[in-house]
Amino acid sequence: MGKINVMAQLTQEELQSVKDLQSKYNQTLFEIGVAEAQRLALHDQIEKLESSKKALLKDLESIEQKENDLVKSLQEKYGTGSINPETGEITPTT
Repeated sequence: MGKINVMAQLTQEELQSVKDLQSKYNQTLFEIGVAEAQRLALHDQIEKLESSKKALLKDLESIEQKENDLVKSLQEKYGTGSINPETGEITPTT
């Protein structure tokens, strides 16, 4: 008589353990992909914010230069003093 090969089979618990690990593995890979996509989106947002910040700093420099020019012009016309921005009155510096 020949030997009969019997295939071994996992128990239900073992099979469930294998399935659970495969599921956790796939879920973890998915979450890594989501995290990477979020990281890339955040990186893009940071670059946009940095660009906006640079533009705002340039605007600030321009405003400061205009302020300096205006102060110089007003000092040439009215002398040194402080200006009340509500009334436009100038209080001379003594």
